[in-house]
Amino acid sequence: MHYNSAASKSPVAESVETRIVISPNASLSARQAWLFMGLSAALGLGIAAVMAWHGLWLVLPFTGLELAALGAAVYVSVRRNADREVLVITPHVLRVEYGRVGSGATAVVELTRGLTRVLLEPGAHRHDATRLVLSCAGQRVRIAACLTDEERAGLAARLKQLLTPAWCPAPAAADLGSAHGLSFGDR
Repeated sequence: MHYNSAASKSPVAESVETRIVISPNASLSARQAWLFMGLSAALGLGIAAVMAWHGLWLVLPFTGLELAALGAAVYVSVRRNADREVLVITPHVLRVEYGRVGSGATAVVELTRGLTRVLLEPGAHRHDATRLVLSCAGQRVRIAACLTDEERAGLAARLKQLLTPAWCPAPAAADLGSAHGLSFGDR
């Protein structure tokens, strides 16, 4: 997650646009993920071939099913790694853009900045993930579903700070760090 912090501290914050880009933690590139898939397929098919050679031919269809499931999981993972949410905060509007890398925004929601509230809601059940919601005039927009609970809490604190009008005191700076002592931009 990336943001430009110049807008929050400068006296000209009313004329600056702030962007926050929310993306999943992609630990593997697409090339690395498919390399993993290829190596797993080679190993699985090699073992299945040896088993079939020794008369256990029924291993082959199950190896095929296993590799098909693994391939589907890798495909979905690589595809979701390209998802992005971009929050654009201007003096009067908070714009939420949903899209994919390379294809631009596929959906855009605009909320009035002064009326927008940031809500961090608990999950439906005890162990469910929290939900970060932007609420404005009866409209609710869920954001940051790809983040961890800790990252969503940090983002909620940062958004509350950015959306606070100049005449109101901002949330305390101590609320903006994570439990590990990293500032929001250092993650």
